[in-house]
Amino acid sequence: MNKLAIVTVDFNGHKDTLELLESLRGLTWEGEVKIIIVDNGSKEPLKNLPESAELIQTGRNLGFAGGYNRGLRYAYEWGADYFLIVNNDTLVEDKNFAATLFKVLGKGSAGAVSPKILFAPGYEFFKERYSQKNLGKVIWYAGGSFDWKNVMGVHRGIDEVDSGQYDETERVDFISGCCLMAKREVFAKVGYFDERTFAYFEDGDWMRRLGLAGYKLYYCGKAEIYHKVSQTAGAGSPMTDYLITRNRIAFAMKYAPSRTKIAILRQALGFLAFGRKTQRKGVIDWLSGKWGYPTEAPEKSYFPVKLSIGIVNYKTLELTRKLLKSIYSQPREVVENLEVILLDNASDDGCKDMVEKDFPRVKFIQNEENNGFAAGYNQTIDYSRGENYLMLNSDIEVLPGSLEKMLRTEEKMGGDAVLAGKLFLPDGTIQKSCFKLPTIIGAIKEYFFGVKGAYAMYLPKADKEVRVEGAVMASLLISWEIINKVGKLAEGSFMYFEDIEYCRRLKEAEVPVYFCPQATFNHHRGAASKTIGLQKAQQYQRKGEIFYHGRIKYMLFWLIYKTIAGKRKLKSLIIKH
Repeated sequence: MNKLAIVTVDFNGHKDTLELLESLRGLTWEGEVKIIIVDNGSKEPLKNLPESAELIQTGRNLGFAGGYNRGLRYAYEWGADYFLIVNNDTLVEDKNFAATLFKVLGKGSAGAVSPKILFAPGYEFFKERYSQKNLGKVIWYAGGSFDWKNVMGVHRGIDEVDSGQYDETERVDFISGCCLMAKREVFAKVGYFDERTFAYFEDGDWMRRLGLAGYKLYYCGKAEIYHKVSQTAGAGSPMTDYLITRNRIAFAMKYAPSRTKIAILRQALGFLAFGRKTQRKGVIDWLSGKWGYPTEAPEKSYFPVKLSIGIVNYKTLELTRKLLKSIYSQPREVVENLEVILLDNASDDGCKDMVEKDFPRVKFIQNEENNGFAAGYNQTIDYSRGENYLMLNSDIEVLPGSLEKMLRTEEKMGGDAVLAGKLFLPDGTIQKSCFKLPTIIGAIKEYFFGVKGAYAMYLPKADKEVRVEGAVMASLLISWEIINKVGKLAEGSFMYFEDIEYCRRLKEAEVPVYFCPQATFNHHRGAASKTIGLQKAQQYQRKGEIFYHGRIKYMLFWLIYKTIAGKRKLKSLIIKH
């Protein structure tokens, strides 16, 4: 049975969203359906949702691209086979329309398909043109093409009364981002929308990438929905003018024929000389490579849960079991407001069976192959809904009260800091888990002049939170606002040095890291490394160093080691997890 994820994004349009959800009742689909609503940083909470809907909060307006990507990635980790992207200002009367679109995607090379889209009654551009009986029958999209001369998508049939003239299914080169269905393999191969665009041309860019990957786009005239046109962004606004100007130039320079590129550059020069202020800014920002769009976070964001805990298991079944028990042994008020996302990195150790039997609340992801530390934890981030995300190694045990203390400290800091807990090793000693970002000067200070903590791991002498430059990721708490700002883990290293790289980005973004000794954890350090063997672990360490430093700096560190460390093994100079 195929799993369908219906993804929509809401930005201060709760009334429209609730009307869309009501219209989706009774939708026919042979298989499981999950409705995913992404609240893109609205000012007020979205209430009265049906049980079939799952809410995700972004914390701020990430635009069309970022908002939908948040929902699509969540749906991907849920295991969706098909993805229905639909604007929240649409209405569904045809209860078979999803099943009809699904049949079109059965064509071998079909990648995505859009239905016929009609103006919702009363939302037509030229209402006075139509008789009362034709309101609700006016076409907004009935297939489309791309006008490369003007660099814009063209809607076929727009403003025509629907009389069945576009009821066929046919291949097109432009579908509508207002509503489309795509197969899982498309996102696996092509990826998601380009979040740098914020809005406008993100769908065109995605369609071009589909075409280059060998997928075909289709229009299905036998399925239809209604669209309350121009309800989402506001046609003609300065923001729209700016984004279309900048993104249109970027899109043309990437995909258009040479003659069109020359014409667009001439037009850009005209905008610089004679255009509106927003057009000039759009051209200047394109020239300077400035992407995105500045938005402010609302005074308060309404997340469905307080805490998401991400865990990656690789052949550490019994330790993972202990970790889960320690989480669910925390105070009830904490447990009731958290979710656990556990990813198994192709362990084949019975992890899935253990979760289904003993921990049914856990959201489980099964990878068919081991994707590494960073990629695995990024998947758990994508599948999370909490205001805060706590990364825990599978060889961790949460000591009583630690989650509550960590969350209380994060609240005290306004969600603007990353927190790392205190780690106890099996022999009862406290792990040296903090570090300064590694530099050549730091290595010389530590190993030539004996300056402790200049390069090697150290333990802060503090009984309350203290600021550090970096900390290992065995127990790291990150708010979603910081994830929005800094991003997820870099996947350039299979394992090792992803924590140092992330702390470097935190420093560049001026996000403080604090060692939080009130939050305590037992750490059976190195459990995952033991499962792959010492030789393999050292290979990954070396690759991680090269990933972080680059080859030239890596060689300089290696020379320092040879000069100072003598016969000590290389692994003693590498920050251990």
